[in-house]
Amino acid sequence: MPRKTIAPTRSNFLRMQRSYERARQGYELLERKRQILVMELMGLMEAARVAQLRVQEAMRRAFEALERAAIAAGSERLVREASGIPAGHTITIQTRSVMGVKVPRIAFQCQEHPLAFGLLAGASGADEVRHGFHDVLDPIARLAEVENAVLRLAREIKRTRRRIHALENIFLPEYESVLKYIGDSLEERDREDLVIMKKVKRMRQSMNERPGMRSGPQQRHV
Repeated sequence: MPRKTIAPTRSNFLRMQRSYERARQGYELLERKRQILVMELMGLMEAARVAQLRVQEAMRRAFEALERAAIAAGSERLVREASGIPAGHTITIQTRSVMGVKVPRIAFQCQEHPLAFGLLAGASGADEVRHGFHDVLDPIARLAEVENAVLRLAREIKRTRRRIHALENIFLPEYESVLKYIGDSLEERDREDLVIMKKVKRMRQSMNERPGMRSGPQQRHV
């Protein structure tokens, strides 16, 4: 907002002052939002670390069971038997709002089945492998939920920081500069008006003090 395009009047000063106050309030709200988002993000970072460890541990147990079963019965037999396992998993995705940012809430339901192969028909350890990989699914869903929330909050924090930076370094200083310009101009105009009023007052006093000026108009005799 170039100062030359704004007339230094009291109405413009009041209008710019109101705009400046709104910008200050917006800056404070954005800063508060940024702080809340950062706190939420820090909590999710810890939750993501825990979820990552749970996934790694569950995957380790599942692959160890797979390795034992493959050694005992052979990989081809495990693949053939795994293709006949009934699957019935349900994933429900909802959202919650964190300072206007929608983050997902993932609910995973794994339909449990009794022993899929039995003690005689199935390969040795096949049911252990199935249960092992079933146990991985819920931690993976939790990890996906937390990591997605982390990415969304991080993007919103970055966007909020840009807005705060623009207000703090561009808009607010411009408003302050324009307000100072208008305020200085109004003060200078008031000083000039005061000087003019004093001069007018002195001139009137001087005219009243001249001889013959106080007696009014004189009559002329013909």
